[in-house]
Amino acid sequence: MELLRRGAGGARRVALLAGAWNPPTRAHVALAEAAREFAPEVLLTLPGVLPHKEFEEPNFDTRLAWLLKLAAGREWLGVAAGGSGLFVELARGLRAVDPSVEQLFIVCGSDAAERFLNWDYADGAGPEEQLREFTLLVAPRGAPFVPPEWLRAAVRPLDLAEEWQTLSSTELRQRIKRGEAWAHLAPEEIAAEIERAYR
Repeated sequence: MELLRRGAGGARRVALLAGAWNPPTRAHVALAEAAREFAPEVLLTLPGVLPHKEFEEPNFDTRLAWLLKLAAGREWLGVAAGGSGLFVELARGLRAVDPSVEQLFIVCGSDAAERFLNWDYADGAGPEEQLREFTLLVAPRGAPFVPPEWLRAAVRPLDLAEEWQTLSSTELRQRIKRGEAWAHLAPEEIAAEIERAYR
């Protein structure tokens, strides 16, 4: 993992929000803002390897440029790139490049939290062991995430406005393709670039 920009002066409590960013939406920004309740710095992260999907156009560099532009107007936002997209690998990657991080939160929606719980980690550490290294901040995706009893101490719910709970990058792309209204769902700073990329 490479830290391309630090937010909030390099805080010791960091919330890491990773994704494919295909493209970033206003829901992503709202999710990052919600995470500030727990950490003064939120790190938008574009993994070099995505665990459940392949990279397609727009390319890695374009998506990374979008994240840097989003962060430029928000002093609390940082940007990181590279490494694996698995939560535990993200956590270890950040601590490898910044050992001063004392408390680490991984930000996700309830759909990603379910994947985390049910992922086949083969011979690697399972969810319970991984959650000794970070805390999950989970936002509802239409319905709240109800963790199993053994996991509850390591999960915190995020308060996300209902209008953003079901918005996805897929919906934004499809609206552009169909010629429907979409700009209200995209971050204003990169809306024109998103339009060029998907038209």
